[in-house]
Amino acid sequence: MKAFAVLAAVSALSSQVSAHYIFQQLTVGGVKGAVYQNIRKNTNYNSPITDVTSNDMRCNEGGVPGSASGTASIAAGSSFTFSADTPVYHNGPIAIYMAKAPSTAASFDGSGQVWFKIWQQGPTFNPVTWPLRTDYTATIPSSLPSGEYLLRIEQLGLHNPYPAALPQFYIGCAQVSVTGGGSGSPGPLVSIPGHVKGTEPGYTVNIYNNFNSYTFLGPAVWSGGSGSTNPQPTTTAGNTNPQPTTTLRTTTRGGNTQPTTTTRAQTTTSSAPSTGGAPLYGQCGGIGWTGPTTCAQGKCTKNGDYYSQCTP
Repeated sequence: MKAFAVLAAVSALSSQVSAHYIFQQLTVGGVKGAVYQNIRKNTNYNSPITDVTSNDMRCNEGGVPGSASGTASIAAGSSFTFSADTPVYHNGPIAIYMAKAPSTAASFDGSGQVWFKIWQQGPTFNPVTWPLRTDYTATIPSSLPSGEYLLRIEQLGLHNPYPAALPQFYIGCAQVSVTGGGSGSPGPLVSIPGHVKGTEPGYTVNIYNNFNSYTFLGPAVWSGGSGSTNPQPTTTAGNTNPQPTTTLRTTTRGGNTQPTTTTRAQTTTSSAPSTGGAPLYGQCGGIGWTGPTTCAQGKCTKNGDYYSQCTP
């Protein structure tokens, strides 16, 4: 009986692990690098980061100096692509940050108020759709000063609404050397961890209940950036007014503490809410789940006791 219980636990863990994704390849100049070439290798397989106060928020667990095989050279104003090992399917926004290294990217741990955002993409509405795919392409701002940088991708899974569960961060860092740069001054600059407090509307939102707007986490996109090949989608309505300061009490779940704090959110886009069941690849069941249990597309497939998902 004990052996059976252990086997069942291992099977459940394997099922959960296989349900995620890793950003593990970088394409520069039309050449797609090998797995973990110029990208720091994480040590948590394809598990997410849920503790917003952890240093693992920078480059994922294990993504420390010395964990990448090289540094890619990329010209300012040119595009690059992050590729995941499997298509991203947890509904949520995605953003790309950079941080200039004081010397080399390979030796930089990403500490300090040095991170700035160059690109982000969120939902469109009526119906609600998210940027779910394998490859994400953006552009190095042409006015970015030359030098070595950490190039960070962050996808936030909002499929398990807060506070019943903690949103999940899927993170990867590449090491790049920018050439032919300009004289811009990137900003706003933030620290990671610290750019997310765990109290923002974009973190606590329930995407299955009256979801008709979304407020991005973190700083605004640097105005000196030159955009990307996948621009922020438009919506049928929207506003650019900051959200008011938000305060929540300290809560602890699964060892992750969300501190009492205040924060300012940024641009909000909105339109009419969607109707029907959970979207394709969205959550449709599990212990403690309070969202939709039917699927707008596909069927609800069980993937362990705590998670069921709409699959084709």
